[in-house]
Amino acid sequence: MFTAYFNALTLVNDEEFNALLDIQLDGNRHFYSHTSTTLEQLEKLDTSQFNVILLQLSEAPQPTLLIQLVDLSKNAKLVIIADDPKLATLAFEIGAVDFITTHSPISRLNKCFEKLIHLCPLASAMEQAHQLTKPLLNSHLIVKDVGKVRLIEIDDIIWINGAGNYVELHFWQQDAAVLHRETMKNIEQQLAPAGFIRVHRSTLVKQAVISELTATDSGDYKLKLKNGVQLNLSRRYKNSLATILQTA
Repeated sequence: MFTAYFNALTLVNDEEFNALLDIQLDGNRHFYSHTSTTLEQLEKLDTSQFNVILLQLSEAPQPTLLIQLVDLSKNAKLVIIADDPKLATLAFEIGAVDFITTHSPISRLNKCFEKLIHLCPLASAMEQAHQLTKPLLNSHLIVKDVGKVRLIEIDDIIWINGAGNYVELHFWQQDAAVLHRETMKNIEQQLAPAGFIRVHRSTLVKQAVISELTATDSGDYKLKLKNGVQLNLSRRYKNSLATILQTA
């Protein structure tokens, strides 16, 4: 049956990457629903109700699982996830439409979703129509460094803190922050359309990655992000607090 929406099954053991997948799937309007479990539960599931399956492999599969995966790829769009990039060749040999590693940034996940949409005619047509109604937004920040220029995908950034005349760009994987010469005021204006809100005079955060809000004795709040990072929310930014609570 043709459909413009996806019912996704995620079989991922890596908790951090699974949390990232949950965020991206919840935020993508083409995914009507998704069910998360582990590879060990595969035989107990009725996979016919899913048209997208994202499955993590830790090693080359045994023959029985290999046959299962080939069958799955015939009836659903199969995406293989692994720590080891050497499994990419195997993934495509068994019929997977894409291969990503557990270290993939958010922008790579979004490209995977775009590929799934493109492979579904109805979803692709809906997405093209939707894009015509959206304002044109920048997808990158241009970061100048000594002797080079870097293009940082906005999708990959989850929070930002001010550092004098610079801002530090922080990512899901908690790699080293990237220093960018820009004021907090300007970066706030640039990233507001991407869902960033000001929570402190020196901090911006992507609202979609906030998982927990805790009041402190001082009347301020602590924010916990879905990758474990904790940030302060100042009473001064009550509008941001209201926004978080309204969408919780």
